[in-house]
Amino acid sequence: MKRTLKNILGMAAVAALSLPNSGCKDFLEVTPLDTRVETNFFKSQSDVNEALVGVYDVLQWQTNAGGGGFSPDALLSDIASDDAFAGGGSRSDSPNMISIDQQNILPTNTDLPVHWGNHFTGIYRANQLLKRLPATAASDEFKKSVTAQVKFLRAYFYLDLVRFYENIPLLLEPLESGAGCVEQASPEAVYNQIATDLEEAIPDLPAKTLKDNDGRATRWAAEALLARTFLFYHGVYKKDLQAGSTAVNSQRALAHLTDLINNSGHDLLPNYADIFKKGFEFSKESVWEISFSDLNPWYDWGYIQGGEGNMQPLMQGPRIASDPNYSTGWSFAPVTQALVNAFEPNDPRKAATIISQEEDLTGKVTPGYQHTGYFSKKYTTSEEYAPTGGTYELNWGNNYRSIRFADVLLMAAELELMTGGSKAQTYLNRVRSRVGMPEKPATLPNIFQERRVELALEGQRYWDLLRQGVSVAEQAITIQNQRGPHYVGDQIDFNVKFNAARKGFFPIPQSELDQCRTLKQNAGY
Repeated sequence: MKRTLKNILGMAAVAALSLPNSGCKDFLEVTPLDTRVETNFFKSQSDVNEALVGVYDVLQWQTNAGGGGFSPDALLSDIASDDAFAGGGSRSDSPNMISIDQQNILPTNTDLPVHWGNHFTGIYRANQLLKRLPATAASDEFKKSVTAQVKFLRAYFYLDLVRFYENIPLLLEPLESGAGCVEQASPEAVYNQIATDLEEAIPDLPAKTLKDNDGRATRWAAEALLARTFLFYHGVYKKDLQAGSTAVNSQRALAHLTDLINNSGHDLLPNYADIFKKGFEFSKESVWEISFSDLNPWYDWGYIQGGEGNMQPLMQGPRIASDPNYSTGWSFAPVTQALVNAFEPNDPRKAATIISQEEDLTGKVTPGYQHTGYFSKKYTTSEEYAPTGGTYELNWGNNYRSIRFADVLLMAAELELMTGGSKAQTYLNRVRSRVGMPEKPATLPNIFQERRVELALEGQRYWDLLRQGVSVAEQAITIQNQRGPHYVGDQIDFNVKFNAARKGFFPIPQSELDQCRTLKQNAGY
């Protein structure tokens, strides 16, 4: 899905599909940009398709309308984990990112309202479409398809929000002007709604691969997202999910993944190193993938969302000159020595995951803050993705592989252990044999270790640590007086202390608390 419709109902006087914040909705009185406004839109199937693309569009948003507050989900969670530091150009380059790395996040961190607001924008657009859809002139089959896609997308946005912030409002209707503030829901209510949306979406989503479905949500993506949701919720809260009258327990989550594994047509790519190459976008390994592109060259720093570029590769690329394989980047999220050491000898995934300054770069590297000598190879400024038009920084087209088939196999292996099944070893073996690694017993520690190296720098490690328990996260993330052989900088810059009182959750943005006094700050802040 390389095309997107920008600001789908931005022409409405009330900015119909945008949501400035979650709890209090303030509308600006502006002149409509054309004759289509909220009252005369959502009439035809064409209108609905435009609005649906508008919901998908928010998946790409990583900054705000002013061009600040860069907040790619995977980048934030990797920096919060033990796999990457904050990095950047210097101590003063991005205090917001450094505070995430140092586990000292302030509610006034200005990246947070951007991240929070973008996700609630997606939810608002989803809710608006669900509300308006029944009255449109379209077939029942079309409406069922759109409803299923929108519920999948709403679940995706909510899972990101609730994992990062824990205590969030649960909005299932679009907030109207003057609606006032909305109180936070319990995490249980939010997770159960995610499960409900996905269970309701699964029967009406197409049983196709992403490539065959033009990158839009599929039955298989929803089944995998439901399993991911269950495993995190069950790990952190020790409970099962309830999707309406349907109990979503380990057996049901496994049944969904078994359906996916046996019937989807998804599979592992033969060569691990191919997964993140441009020629393998929407490959058979991608169960859910977010599309970015440089096909619509973008120039406007004041409205980055108007383009289709991915900021994460540019942010993570090395600060380098005259290298044949990589263009210069901003050197955020430098890879920790702990991740480098996590790979077994002769594991080819290490070289496919991590750029080594010594081994991979021939150009002159300018060390940034928390320089370790290692960078992400999965999302980086590789020459094949170098923008061909528009502003250099704004047009990186690297797709984000959100759920891979290898992740599905490892989730299934974990669920097989939980349910006393017999296929955990088979699933683990499939992942390891693809890269020529010998068999290891399918124990829970081995599966989590496999997840770390297989899915490294894909935004999953932090959540895997939290769902194993606060003590596990604290032990892994806390770093004192440890450094790798290529680290550049004072030791204090590499020391990290996990704050167990916060349980790994980010603070509610102070801007939200200021606008809505009904919202309460998370524990430990």
